[in-house]
Amino acid sequence: MVKNIYLCSLEERVGKTLLSIGLIQYLQNQGKKVAYFKPIGIPKAAFSNKADVDVGFIQNSVLKEVIPYDITSPVSIPDSYYIDLIDRDIKEDYLDKIKKAYEVISKDFDYVIIEGAPSIRKFIRVGIDDISIAQNLGIEELIVVNCESSDRCIDNLYFTKNYFDYRNMKIKGIIFNLIDHEYIARIEELEENNIKRYGIPVLGIVEKSYVLYSPRVLEILGSIGGELLNEGATSGLNNNVEHYIIGAMNVQAALKYLRQVKNFAFITGGDRSDLILAALNEDVAVIILTGYIIPDTKIITAATEKGVPIILSPSDTYTTMRNIDRIKPGLQSDEIQIIHDLIEKSLDWDKIL
Repeated sequence: MVKNIYLCSLEERVGKTLLSIGLIQYLQNQGKKVAYFKPIGIPKAAFSNKADVDVGFIQNSVLKEVIPYDITSPVSIPDSYYIDLIDRDIKEDYLDKIKKAYEVISKDFDYVIIEGAPSIRKFIRVGIDDISIAQNLGIEELIVVNCESSDRCIDNLYFTKNYFDYRNMKIKGIIFNLIDHEYIARIEELEENNIKRYGIPVLGIVEKSYVLYSPRVLEILGSIGGELLNEGATSGLNNNVEHYIIGAMNVQAALKYLRQVKNFAFITGGDRSDLILAALNEDVAVIILTGYIIPDTKIITAATEKGVPIILSPSDTYTTMRNIDRIKPGLQSDEIQIIHDLIEKSLDWDKIL
């Protein structure tokens, strides 16, 4: 009989796709036949491409069995305008599609990894939230994913447990994901003194990987609607950006910050040649120029020689940073091994399986 691992969360953007990939890889390495199922896909575009990027990535990167997209993710609801696109009248239709697809995908497999909605609150208005879907599929317990690197994780867990009890759903356990290194010891302390009293097993603590959750320069370029000024530095578009520094000071003051970090994006005006040259002498991943001010040719030449992209932003610094903050970094094929190593060492596989 097929076994399922259903990942859900109270908050959004907690890394369920990353965990799904790690679970799939581990089980496949144990000789198990594994399927991936995302009942409701979330495409980026509301009216054009109906495919969920994460579903496509998993299908093309780690799965050994070829399963049609419509079976892997039978329902598609875009994030934009979704309130207007769905109502209670189509609830039964969606639940029926999901159940039929699950019945197909669960045949001839040892495990099905199910990635839930962005949060357990999503779609609850129309009755196609994670708990409703799980109950419709006959699934009795879910794994909760939490990414809070603060004591608020206990409040969230307490709320979630009470909500699950109210909905007659069990919590199989909790995975702490994307946790800051310095907070891991605190979670272990909280597990002993607080979490155990709720009878919820801790299934693993996964440290936040800046490599996996740092956007590529190419993603930043698209998110801010920028223009690449030096085509000779296109190889740098794959650089990861781990930190951001805004250049609004003199060179001596800036150097103190520039030398403390690596793989950073330096954001300043195109007329600040002194600051840009100082940044180019440090471990900079990209130069972002705001206000649509084009720098001197010598700046572009120096950046190209070092392979550092220069992006011209059409917006002011505040708007540029706001657009960057909205980026949801996508997982890349060259990061699969990093995911495997991170998840394999971080989860309690005996409890999960």
